[in-house]
Amino acid sequence: MIIIELLNEGKLGKADLCEDMYVINDYFIAVIDGATNVSGRKINGKTPGRLAAELIKETIQNLPKDMLMSNMIEEINKNMQSAYKDFGIYEEIKENAWLAPTASLIVYSKHYHEIWQIGDCQCMIDGTLFTNEKKIDEITANARSMYLEAEIEKGKTIEELLENDTGWNFIQELIQMQYNLQNVSDNQYGFEIINGFPVNLSTVKTIKVPNDAKQIVMASDGYPFLKDTLKESEEILADIMEKDPLCFRIYKSSKGLNKGNHSFDDRTYIKFEV
Repeated sequence: MIIIELLNEGKLGKADLCEDMYVINDYFIAVIDGATNVSGRKINGKTPGRLAAELIKETIQNLPKDMLMSNMIEEINKNMQSAYKDFGIYEEIKENAWLAPTASLIVYSKHYHEIWQIGDCQCMIDGTLFTNEKKIDEITANARSMYLEAEIEKGKTIEELLENDTGWNFIQELIQMQYNLQNVSDNQYGFEIINGFPVNLSTVKTIKVPNDAKQIVMASDGYPFLKDTLKESEEILADIMEKDPLCFRIYKSSKGLNKGNHSFDDRTYIKFEV
């Protein structure tokens, strides 16, 4: 595996606060997207998303080359639960799902020549895009978009809303409620995620990489429209940040650009040859 392009950039411009992380070793390439903090709390001085990303990264770095996807998830969950108990938050998380550190994860296994998608990270294989979007994200993004449009009709300006995103405040309860739908398979809004608890393996998307595949791109959802080159992906992102910084028209999202930030979300892009 040869790395062609790589970028890991936090929305705040500070590496230690970035909730996106990645793994590159002889057996695996992975992109980890820690979830945005909705609790406002920190665990051992870190946001829940950053903690989740660090625990997942450390686990994958130490996996044997022939580790199955199911065993990888078990190992990650074991390490996450161990950390919860060490920090004295295990029982609280079991009672309040929205407090749990969570992350999306996409992994390429060289041994199995497969890509495993858990959550909404994305990839391209020789130019063909594979996403894993959640219905619930579309609902929250549209709810926020509608609220912001109404705020503008009432007289608010884009600048004012960049200072205080009342649309994000409006959907906070929806965002917190969706944590109760994590890894629930018998619900129309259920979705898979890494949070330290069992994942329904039947819902995890496994992509068999063609034997003649040449290049793979893997990225977090910090790239609204993933392209075959980092330059193109960055240009489209920059265009959206200029024309729709609140992310409620051209690209509808549950969050937009906060004033002073580099982007609306952390982002990671890895392009490699196989």
